[in-house]
Amino acid sequence: MNHTFSPFEYLQAPIWVFDVHHKRILWANSAALPLWEAKTKEELLSRDLSLDMSEAVNALLHSYLNRFDAGESIRTWWYFSPENILKKTLCHFSGYPLNDGRKAMLVEVIAEESTLRRDLAFSSSSNLALLFGENGKLISTNRTYQHNFGDQLTDLSTFLGDHELAWQWLDEIRHGNPITTQKLCWTGSNHNWFDIEGKWLEDKNQLLLNLVNISKDREKLQKATYNAEHDYLTGLLNRRGLTNAILEQQHIQRGYSLLFLDIDGFKLVNDTYGHAIGDKLLRAIAIRLKNEIKSRGLLARFGGDEFIVQIEHRYSSDTALFAKQLIRALNRPFHIKEVGELSIGCSIGMSDYPTDTKDIETLITQADMAMHRAKLRGRNRSHYFSPDMADALYRKMTLRHHLSLALEAESFELYYQPIVDLKHGKLKGFEALIRWHDEVLGQISPSEFIPLAEETGQIVPLGRWIMKTACKQLAKWRKRYPELPPYIMSVNLSRAQLQSSLAPTIESILRRYCIPPAQLAIELTESAMLQEFDDAKQCLEDLASLGLELYLDDFGTGYSSLSQLQDLPISTVKLDKSFVQGEHKSSQAIVEATQAICEKLGLKVVAEGVETLEQLHYLQRNHFDYCQGYYLGRPMPAAILEERQFQLLNSVIAFE
Repeated sequence: MNHTFSPFEYLQAPIWVFDVHHKRILWANSAALPLWEAKTKEELLSRDLSLDMSEAVNALLHSYLNRFDAGESIRTWWYFSPENILKKTLCHFSGYPLNDGRKAMLVEVIAEESTLRRDLAFSSSSNLALLFGENGKLISTNRTYQHNFGDQLTDLSTFLGDHELAWQWLDEIRHGNPITTQKLCWTGSNHNWFDIEGKWLEDKNQLLLNLVNISKDREKLQKATYNAEHDYLTGLLNRRGLTNAILEQQHIQRGYSLLFLDIDGFKLVNDTYGHAIGDKLLRAIAIRLKNEIKSRGLLARFGGDEFIVQIEHRYSSDTALFAKQLIRALNRPFHIKEVGELSIGCSIGMSDYPTDTKDIETLITQADMAMHRAKLRGRNRSHYFSPDMADALYRKMTLRHHLSLALEAESFELYYQPIVDLKHGKLKGFEALIRWHDEVLGQISPSEFIPLAEETGQIVPLGRWIMKTACKQLAKWRKRYPELPPYIMSVNLSRAQLQSSLAPTIESILRRYCIPPAQLAIELTESAMLQEFDDAKQCLEDLASLGLELYLDDFGTGYSSLSQLQDLPISTVKLDKSFVQGEHKSSQAIVEATQAICEKLGLKVVAEGVETLEQLHYLQRNHFDYCQGYYLGRPMPAAILEERQFQLLNSVIAFE
């Protein structure tokens, strides 16, 4: 089934998508199953609902589709009989586009009548009765009616509040058309809502109305509807309430902007002071936003620390300026009694109706994308949606799916780049670098898929595959070229891989492929080592205790201090290529200072990114231990590396 239905799965209200043309349910969430008397989704989706559908109902549903095309949604009570059990529910109907271009119907149950009326349906209030003569005058009432409402009612016109309607009822019922309806009526003492069933007594020429007082039901329903559409904490509209409110107005076709607000720094407040203070801050934020928006638009709490503002262009022609106004308002300190003043920021994404899209859900998604772009650009600012954001998100979703498939099929490849011993002109070892060519997406850069794998947690199984494959290749070379010296294989790790299970996993791989620990090096960046320092330190010490070498990768680009690095079991520093390739004096100063400091600390240094002979000679003059780069050898698959390089491995490399 279409995966776009999945966001509705976790809503508590019963929801389903109905194909009006084929009379089948295409999708339903779990909450819908009891309502349909279905044990499984598969059984529900297999039902042919045309068997129990009258021509009248069929015509009505097709008329709904026409109204959906006009941008309308419908809320009404709906009767249906699953497994011959009569159900009556208050439903919200709206259009849902299908992949084949047709439109289905999205049905959301707001309330089920049985839950609202079970306390009242069989009480004394259900025994109300009124008897009218053929001229509409009240003949009598039963005792229950008199007890509840007195004896001030005089005629049908007064009861209905409409003289013409009273005569219409008398005429219709007299001619065999019974009345079944719900209406607000005057009892003689006050107004009440009633379920009304009217029939004509032929022998007496009288109209009998049987009544059920549903005023309390109406109140409960209104309260249930309010709760379903409002946020309990702030009293603002929630997502459903905002969507319904916008859809009700959208037929007017006025342009508006949607602003998606995310509070910067809210998590820190929750972590520092607790959720009770966080809730008070959210209520204060809601009040301040309402004061800024006033009656110019709608305000909703989307969830967590996210809010949505809808404002019509006739009230604010410059949405970016309005967003800045909201940011300034939220930047003012909030005074919370228990803790004093708190300061927060706000990132806002903006999208426009109908310029960007006419679909409300898509509009929200677009504003959300723009909000995340605002966060990437520094937070506490606003950003407009642009189509490239949707392209980027689609690319990311596609890439994530293909990455999952590639992990399952292990359709990656390792390339190996030589690392050269400058002092002896010999090969020191190789750095294993992952490459991925997807049959559909083509060649994908590690700079694109590695961050995604880290974000999704896929980096852990991917890292395990890299480690296993690199060690397997090293074992293969050791067996094929026994005369060669013990070259080191270095493998990059992500911070997410620094878990307590890492050292035992690597130890198991080394045993499996008979690799001496001294021939394996682990490369980590400064940020990876220093994030959650104590946990990382323990994991690194466990790795070092196995006899592995630990390399500090991309040195100079992070935020570490050498005093912290002294506490870690690092044997080698890899100087980032930006300094090796830099032509400014500042870059050269960093190169020379790094070598001098590492020499004092007893650390070896590998210079990355060597691309010219001039750079190589400069590193030699500064007594660097090792280097790697395109000048000495590009990353290559194992087979090509063997073909081009291994005949030189026993020879001294001449740097000319």
